[in-house]
Amino acid sequence: MSLRKKQLAALIVAGSAASLGAQAADDPAVYPQRPITLVVGYPPGGAADVLARQLAVHMSEDLGQTVIVENRPGASSNIAAAAVAKATPDGYTLHLASRSAALHKSMYRHIDYDFARDLVAVGMAARMPYVLVMGKHIQAATLQDALQLARASPGMLTCASIGMGTANHLLCEAFQESAGVQLTHIPYKGAAPALIDVIGGRADFMFTALPSALAHLQAESVRGMAVMTDVRLAEIPDVPAIEEYGFMEAKGNAWLAVMAPAGTPQDVIVRLNRALTAVLEKKAVKKALASLGFIVPLSNNSPEAIGVFIAEDTDRWTGLLADRQIKALQ
Repeated sequence: MSLRKKQLAALIVAGSAASLGAQAADDPAVYPQRPITLVVGYPPGGAADVLARQLAVHMSEDLGQTVIVENRPGASSNIAAAAVAKATPDGYTLHLASRSAALHKSMYRHIDYDFARDLVAVGMAARMPYVLVMGKHIQAATLQDALQLARASPGMLTCASIGMGTANHLLCEAFQESAGVQLTHIPYKGAAPALIDVIGGRADFMFTALPSALAHLQAESVRGMAVMTDVRLAEIPDVPAIEEYGFMEAKGNAWLAVMAPAGTPQDVIVRLNRALTAVLEKKAVKKALASLGFIVPLSNNSPEAIGVFIAEDTDRWTGLLADRQIKALQ
C-alpha cells in the first residue's frame, strides 16, 4: 500500500472512531458525557437565578458533569422557554420554568412554541411563598391604611411585577379584585429592578417571591404588608397572612420546575429527576434554600406528577386572565 493510501486509511479509521465516540457521548445509557446548560428566563439576582445556581452546583456533583446557568431574560421568561423547547432533545439543554412560561398562550401568543407540547417536566425544584411589599415612601402604617389611600384615588398607586402574565402580575390582579381597589400595573424585566424601584419610591407595591424580598425585609428597606398564605411564615413572623384580611382569592405560591425539550429520552429524564431529587433531599441544601425563602417539594416529585400539577395550575390562572380581561401581548 502506498504512503498516500495508508494516510487515507488512517484518516478514515480516525474519523470512524471520532464518530462512534460522539455517538457514545450522547448515548442515554452513558448520560451525561458533557456539560449541561440550565437556561433561566430572568436576569441574575432574582429568585429563579439564585435557585438555578444552587441547583447547578449540587447537580453537577451528582451528575459528574458541569451544569452551566445561562440567563436569557425577556417576555416573562418565554424567550428562554422557547429556546429550550427548540433545542435538541438530548438532555443537555434544560429550562428552569415558572408559571409565566406555562401561561404564554394567553399572554405571548406570538412566541413560536407551545409550553404544554414542546416541554416535558423533569421535576419541581422549589415553591416560593409570595409577600406583598410596600415602599416606605407610602404614608400608611398598615395594609388597611394603604387600601384607604388606593380607594380614595383609584389608579394612583402602582403595583410592580416582573412582567405581564407573571405570577406577580396575576396576584396583583387577584388582590385588586378581592380588595376592591384599582392599582396601576408596571411591568419590569426582573425582580431585582422592580424591587429597586419600590425601595427608591418609583413604584409603590409589589407581590414578590420571598427569596427576592427576604434580604430587603430584614434590612427594613421595604415594608412587608402580607404573605399570600393561610398562616404567617416563620421567616417573617411579623407579617400577617392574607387570610387575616379575608382576601382569600389572592393566595398563591410561585413555582420553579426543571423542564426538558419534548422527545428527550425517558432514561435521561429519569436520570435528571434522580439527580434533582437527590440534591433536594440533602440536609445542607434544604437548610440553605429554606434560609433564602424557598419551599423544597415534600410530596411526589415525579415527572408525571409535576406535569399534571402544571396543567392544572395553568388552567386556574388562565381563568383569572380571562376574568380580568387581560389581553395577550402581540
